[in-house]
Amino acid sequence: MSTPVQLLKQYFDDLSRTNKKIARYVIDNPQDASEANIEELAEKTNTSTASVSRLVKTLGYNNFREFTLSLAYTQLRPQNLPIFKDIDANDTLDVIADKTFNSSQRALQDTRAGIEEADFARSVLRIINCDRLGFFGLGGSAVAALDGYHKFLRTSIDCFYHPDFDVQLMQAVKLDQDDCAIVISHSGKNRQTLKLLETLKGNGVTVIGITSYIDSPLALHSDITFISSSDEANYRSEGMYSLIAQMTIIDTLFMMATVRMGPATEETIRNVQGIIESTRN
Repeated sequence: MSTPVQLLKQYFDDLSRTNKKIARYVIDNPQDASEANIEELAEKTNTSTASVSRLVKTLGYNNFREFTLSLAYTQLRPQNLPIFKDIDANDTLDVIADKTFNSSQRALQDTRAGIEEADFARSVLRIINCDRLGFFGLGGSAVAALDGYHKFLRTSIDCFYHPDFDVQLMQAVKLDQDDCAIVISHSGKNRQTLKLLETLKGNGVTVIGITSYIDSPLALHSDITFISSSDEANYRSEGMYSLIAQMTIIDTLFMMATVRMGPATEETIRNVQGIIESTRN
């Protein structure tokens, strides 16, 4: 199946002048476009939300959300990166596989090297003592947020996640100083993510931010910040490796929390796993 960018390039010459403006922006900025809502994309391209909506339907998508989810997903696939500077067209499949795996390993090693034990300790303490634990992530980061929710759902911690921004915003409004939020954003500057951050901080919620950019608003204004490093020197788009690092950070917090919470949590995990296994027989 063709990706959103491939479809836009395929139909580009037949598009109207207005739709060409939208298409050109998405083709040149797929990561930013995947994190934008329909109003933001219309504003960035000096068009209207109606024009954006008509364009995505012309491409075969039911709505704008379906389009951006597809766009976000394709940014995580290595074949969609604009260029692999350390991969040659004559490389064998084994060599390509080795280089790709090595890049993932470097991202994880760099991420781990930049995290202090004190940050893990502070995060775990907030997580295991909170009333509710919320996961917040949009676009490509929604994958990491869902994965984190799926893990912590197996524990005795009251946690939640929803993929829709409006629902996430309503959930953020209901949290307070006794709760904890894990907010994930590759860029750390997405407008909707920052609205969530503003709401959470306004309510006194402890925010654990996970982002790739140390000088981003999310990194600067979170109570605890984890930087998910990626191989920016070799790739123009590092979304896939950032995602792997983000998910590993959350997995590490999950493992630490379950160990610190003791036997009661182990029993909860076993009970949940037992229910899941019973559906597979």
